[in-house]
Amino acid sequence: MNILVLNWRDMKHPEAGGAEVHFQQLFRRLAARGHRITLLTTRFPGSTREDRQDGIRVLRWGHTYTFNWEAPWFVRTLARRERFDCIVDDVNKIPFFTPRWFPRLPVCAFFHHLFGATIFDLAAYPLARYVLFFENLSAWGYRNVSCCAVSPSTVEDMVAHGFDRTHIRIIENSVDADRYVPPADRSVKRSDMLVFMGRIKRYKNLEIVLDALRVLADRGRQLQLVVAGTGDHEDHLKERTAALGLEQLVRFAGFVDDDEKTSLLQQATLFVNPSHKEGWGIANIEANACGTAVVANNAPGLRDSVRHGQTGLLYRENDKDNLITCITDLLDNPDKRRRLEAQGREWAVSLSWDSSAAKVEQWLTEVSRKE
Repeated sequence: MNILVLNWRDMKHPEAGGAEVHFQQLFRRLAARGHRITLLTTRFPGSTREDRQDGIRVLRWGHTYTFNWEAPWFVRTLARRERFDCIVDDVNKIPFFTPRWFPRLPVCAFFHHLFGATIFDLAAYPLARYVLFFENLSAWGYRNVSCCAVSPSTVEDMVAHGFDRTHIRIIENSVDADRYVPPADRSVKRSDMLVFMGRIKRYKNLEIVLDALRVLADRGRQLQLVVAGTGDHEDHLKERTAALGLEQLVRFAGFVDDDEKTSLLQQATLFVNPSHKEGWGIANIEANACGTAVVANNAPGLRDSVRHGQTGLLYRENDKDNLITCITDLLDNPDKRRRLEAQGREWAVSLSWDSSAAKVEQWLTEVSRKE
């Protein structure tokens, strides 16, 4: 198949995140199977207009704030040059509404999550309202289109927004269980280190972890917290850390490469994920793959990627006291923690990108033939 995918970012974009990992892992496998993959995405400072990544042709023709308006003209230009068997809208910000622009072309859509109210934690009010306006039109834009969601939470959110459940299938995110592995020597695992990994945004809700750390320190339990990642909320968190007197207990590691990422996940006593909402929470699975149990907010997406009592613990949604209870429980019960670590690794290994790619290939084949 000749497949065109629209996504706001590619893997080399400085703000690439879980949606971009998802795209790259799936479609590089489809490219290896002989399919022609073109990614249409946005420019960023220092980027080239055209690139090739893992057998995928990357065309950077768009601009950060206007890509949703530009995309139809770019697609039309490409469609004049070559025939695409399928066009995929990778919806993780403002939808592209490609089915409305090109009703006769075979179009389908990936949905990672819907922002809802969390968009106000991500963007200034006018921009947040702008994004939310288009998100609320999603069901209209993709009403009769085959859609794929990455988790049951995302499906429920889509149905609540007016999507037809019969047009949605779930293909869950996976993990590279060969890259993310438990430490060969368990002695590298710390007994006092919490790790968070991801973009540092307001909706990630890291303040609750800092507050919990302060309470635990006051109780005589001095834990170290490593925050790996960058984002526009980082300065605020550093100020909050200083105000709480936690400078000696919190390390902001900034961007980490894959090797350092694996090392941190292997060393961690626990991985903490307090986000208000995720499409899935791939970092939870990466931590599990490295033999580390997870303590996460019982929020959409996270409750799909963490199996409570099996691969980690889910604390009551946005409840600091229950977060403290869950952390303390696993620190005070090493046998229980080791059981969750072992089961977490089994859970991660069961989520194979190869298997997910095969499911995506079947889905896209059905879409292209149906049209």
